[in-house]
Amino acid sequence: MTAAPGSHTAVPAGARERVLTLPLVLFLAGVLTVLGFALRAALVRPTAAAAIEQLADGDPDGDERERLLRILVEDGRKGGTTAERWAGALAAVALEDRDGLTAIRSALGGGQVPHPAPVDERDLLHLGDPMLRNLLAAWRAEAAGDLAAALVHWRQLAVQCRFVPHPLAAELAAAGVARTDRG
Repeated sequence: MTAAPGSHTAVPAGARERVLTLPLVLFLAGVLTVLGFALRAALVRPTAAAAIEQLADGDPDGDERERLLRILVEDGRKGGTTAERWAGALAAVALEDRDGLTAIRSALGGGQVPHPAPVDERDLLHLGDPMLRNLLAAWRAEAAGDLAAALVHWRQLAVQCRFVPHPLAAELAAAGVARTDRG
């Protein structure tokens, strides 16, 4: 039985229209897959190395960045590689966590400058932050005994802290300039 154009055919009383069509099922499967990956990323705690890499890429912002920085401080306090401890010290500065910085620096020689300098992941340790890049460069130069290069970076850090307030970093910069400015 064919219906005339513009007329409505009656649906038999026991039959229902199909709600889950193939395109709808594929779409819902895609949405669930994306949500599953997002949930996994939010619930799974990354390793220190993964946190360093994610921060260095510059992708995380806000709460996610703070969560990754806290992971680095926590892991830096517990131990790990020298690079992970340095990353924890830098993360502590970014978070204004004086206790975390003190604990990690004590694990890295106990002085004003962490020792020994990291040999791996050097290019990623700045954690995607220009302020931390200068702090890292100043610490590394001072640890290597290059006071002139350290002074340049300490001064750059001090200038950055005038534009964007970072009290802990500003204190470190002032102390670093005082230690390295011999002229």
